[in-house]
Amino acid sequence: MVPRRVIVALALLTAAVPPLYAQSSPPVGVRAAGMGGAFTGVADDGTAPFWNPAGLASGSFAAVALDGNALDRQSAIYAGLATPPLGFCYYRTTSTAPDPSDRNGRVVTSAIHHAGVTLVQSLGDHGIAVGSTFAFVHGNGASAFDADAGLMASGSLGQVGVTVHNIFAPVLEDVRLDRRVRAGASVHMRQDLLASGDVEFTKTSSPIGKWRDAAVGIEAHPASRAWLRGGVHWNTAAGEAGTAPVGSVGGSVSVYGIFRADAQVSFGSKNGDRGWGVGLSAVY
Repeated sequence: MVPRRVIVALALLTAAVPPLYAQSSPPVGVRAAGMGGAFTGVADDGTAPFWNPAGLASGSFAAVALDGNALDRQSAIYAGLATPPLGFCYYRTTSTAPDPSDRNGRVVTSAIHHAGVTLVQSLGDHGIAVGSTFAFVHGNGASAFDADAGLMASGSLGQVGVTVHNIFAPVLEDVRLDRRVRAGASVHMRQDLLASGDVEFTKTSSPIGKWRDAAVGIEAHPASRAWLRGGVHWNTAAGEAGTAPVGSVGGSVSVYGIFRADAQVSFGSKNGDRGWGVGLSAVY
């Protein structure tokens, strides 16, 4: 039998721990943000190590992405390289939230650094691949190891993918990287037109409350040197703030050879994450 005093002490200790908050779906990738975040079933560029590690198997032979998004409550800078057998990425996510221990409305900002290596493996000749990104994460004076895992099924009409982010759900002082399960699909409506959609099956503790994301997006290639895209995402966690949709528009233009300049603008609900992003990418 555990003494009553021990039980009471443990209860008091648990109650005294400051509430953790987490970063909801980080705004990684200017192209993905321009499609509203409907990118789990696309993941064919240099951001694949984050969005779906298995996307390396069916994406471009080599892709690079250097970009950043600055939104109301979250931001991210990203650098990544994706090739069919191997990928590398570094990204820093920043989240701003009210200090749960301060009644005067003080705001705290937390920056988390992620450095990862991605491995991918095709399963037979059926267009199915699995991949994992193993990452070292650091922030708030603490460090941990984490991993993402993804699955992608590719066919002539499109792709279906599933990604589990933050498998080990590490805690870095007062920030928890919540485990998130996200699925998506993309359809090639025409050779120059792609439609996609994403849903999350898990809730995360975002800076404005519980968040469970859903998104739809579209990308068109109307000219040989230009791409246009748009999308919308919203919170499906019933009763939570920020359920109104946030829209986005973006585009890319070839600037030199295989290099593209990317940009996006997000707008809509004041409780959502509005903002902008710019970047440079290359696909070979």
